[in-house]
Amino acid sequence: MAHKGLNLDVVVKAAAELIEQQGRDAFSMRLLAEQLGIKTASLYNHVDNMEMLLAEVCRYGLCLQNEMEMQAMEGRHGEDAVRQLADTYRNFAKKHRELYWLIMAMSAKDKRVRDDAAVLFTDPLKKMLEDFHLKEEESIHYRRLFRAIVHGFVAQEEQGFFSHYPAAVDDSFHFAVQCYIESLKQGEKRCS
Repeated sequence: MAHKGLNLDVVVKAAAELIEQQGRDAFSMRLLAEQLGIKTASLYNHVDNMEMLLAEVCRYGLCLQNEMEMQAMEGRHGEDAVRQLADTYRNFAKKHRELYWLIMAMSAKDKRVRDDAAVLFTDPLKKMLEDFHLKEEESIHYRRLFRAIVHGFVAQEEQGFFSHYPAAVDDSFHFAVQCYIESLKQGEKRCS
């Protein structure tokens, strides 16, 4: 019998919060059950196994990131939208570090998470690129390039690789985004 008021959404949100507090490696069904005040076996009324639960947590995180990015770009266009999306993406990865890296790890091994990511990561990028009037193939290249730049920067920053140089890390990030914008302008010219 399911615990009153407990459903998949409650379980997933609690799991996401626990992962962010304790870290991905420390997370377990036992800890989650304790957090929810139920027996571990009761979790299986809502999820089949750990893999399914983590896939649902990733979907939750992807939706959260998508929502934050879409809200951040509301009313912004062109270069301003690019800068805002880049900053929001990076800030999400920093603020929700454990969740972000779980999404990256699960995307590599779970097709469901990868498929969700393909849509939820892409929607804000498509919106951002609308003002640049790119052909579809060119737009795909720029969506991939954006992710490569921002995720690559986040990954390098996470590993501490930017701590050995005197230039401010934020300045380097904004420099990379500006290089992307300049490339976008060239792409827009090619497509017009």
